[in-house]
Amino acid sequence: MRVNLFLLSCLFAFLAGHMVNYSVIFLSLEMFSSHALAGLGFGLCFMPPIVLGWVAGVFCDRYSPRSVILIAQNSYLVSFILLSLVVYDVDGMALNSKIALILIAAFFSGIGWSFVAPARFASLPFYVDPHKLTSASVALNLVVMTGFGLAPLVLKFIQVNWSWTMVMIVGAIFTLLSTAILLPLSYKFVGKKEEKAKQELLEVVQFVRQSKPIIQLLSLAAITYALMGPMQVLLPSVAKDILNLSDMSQGRYLSLVALALIFGGVVVMLVKSRLHYGCFLFLAISLAGVGIGTLGLLSVYSVSALVLVIAGALGGMAISLIVAGLQYYAPDHLRGRIMSVYTIISQVIPATSGIIAGALASSVNLTPALIAFGVFILLFSIIGFWRFNALRRTARLV
Repeated sequence: MRVNLFLLSCLFAFLAGHMVNYSVIFLSLEMFSSHALAGLGFGLCFMPPIVLGWVAGVFCDRYSPRSVILIAQNSYLVSFILLSLVVYDVDGMALNSKIALILIAAFFSGIGWSFVAPARFASLPFYVDPHKLTSASVALNLVVMTGFGLAPLVLKFIQVNWSWTMVMIVGAIFTLLSTAILLPLSYKFVGKKEEKAKQELLEVVQFVRQSKPIIQLLSLAAITYALMGPMQVLLPSVAKDILNLSDMSQGRYLSLVALALIFGGVVVMLVKSRLHYGCFLFLAISLAGVGIGTLGLLSVYSVSALVLVIAGALGGMAISLIVAGLQYYAPDHLRGRIMSVYTIISQVIPATSGIIAGALASSVNLTPALIAFGVFILLFSIIGFWRFNALRRTARLV
């Protein structure tokens, strides 16, 4: 029961966080028709973890991760307040001021993501028995992907039927609901003895470098998450400019990502014991890259939707298996910091690829930008299959 409530709290938090991200992207495209601004705003949503993610990892080993979550989620509220100022006075505010508020809101979202994501993963072991941790990790990652996928559908539904202001109000309510659910879910936590932060960070870096499975899993996570930036920055333009969909249909198209991620996560939970862990990881990542890369070439809605669902499901399966592997190999005393490294990757890599995708789409066009990222993912997954012997030979997580 407690773990289910914790996952529900996670769902509301991730929905709220991704609603900020998508609001930044949609407002940049709607008000300024700028892929570059959308990419920069999305980048600011996830760039702060480059610095703050390491601090978050230390905090999650020193202090209760639940307390870290309760404090950090307030950053989302700040983002919604700033964005509400942008949409409330659309005509009366100077364009430069709107741009500044959008980017500042994105930055505050980034502060929240820096702490919320690793603290959520670090809290999970306190709500489940050790032998259920792998399945619970897959379930939590499924919630993460559901929040990512449902956010644009919820956002577009509210915007079309009510207003942008209502989008911000609902996002703030989701944040408060997440906090309210988490407040009574306390647990006993014995913090790690405080040392110099530098020494604690060096300890986890040294461990990761010596653990082949973990460093290879983190590398595969980086390759997979390179797809997320183009998906969030460029898919709205695929829906609008290539498929010529209406506002509500754009939301439905983007929500297919949610269905795909959910489907992929559910399938992994059902068949993970039957898959060859390592080989399937490389195959899923490769095919997901090929699928996303071809979306710019497909102008028929049904075909584009089918490819998006297949690619999304494969990407979701890969990420779920990566998270399960990290939880399996991470020792308890380093778990918070190792998961913070993962969440830094899950945030910084999409931010970087999103900025690059936005710049590419603005300079060379949408379709070549998508193809370039598809080729990139395919190439690096092939290199990983060749070089990552430890993972390639791993058949099961016992």
